[in-house]
Amino acid sequence: MSNSRWRRHADVDHAVDELLDAAGGAFATFGVASATMVDVARMAGCSRATLYRYFPDQGSLHLAYVHRATLRIAHQLAADREAGAPDTLVERIVAGIAYVRADPLLAVWFEPENMAVPITVSQSSTLLQTMSVGLIGQLNEPLAHGELERRAEWMLRSIVMLLAMPGPDEEAERSMIEQFVVPVIATTPVRSQT
Repeated sequence: MSNSRWRRHADVDHAVDELLDAAGGAFATFGVASATMVDVARMAGCSRATLYRYFPDQGSLHLAYVHRATLRIAHQLAADREAGAPDTLVERIVAGIAYVRADPLLAVWFEPENMAVPITVSQSSTLLQTMSVGLIGQLNEPLAHGELERRAEWMLRSIVMLLAMPGPDEEAERSMIEQFVVPVIATTPVRSQT
């Protein structure tokens, strides 16, 4: 538990960051599925009323935490590209998965007892869906209406599955991504004429 006392913040973003940091601590300590708003408020050193002022419910707290983590990983992937890292869809997916696993505050989300939360968040997160569409949209393939979104959903589901059920090693996962994920995302489907 935090020994700090909550203080008023002139900057809302700073207050939200502190609350999300506390949420990360609560998720790691109690589990994502088990951590309560009371646990998060205690970790932050604030009242429940203060926490609820920023996050009206646990779902909004989960979503905000995932959005912040997603944006941080996206910035890291962009920095990697600028530093000369290989820039293929396979490499971006593999690196994104590695970043989640390397962060104990994110890895805890994919432990069996917590899996319902990331599944729910990934299905309701417009940010995750938008970023997935953006990644696939960079392939510059002509796709039918709605096809890009369906492919992005498949990629997001595949990533969540790999985080929840890791392959035997990184090479095996890379191979699965190359063979079963990217071809579905990057290949224009042959449509039957009816």
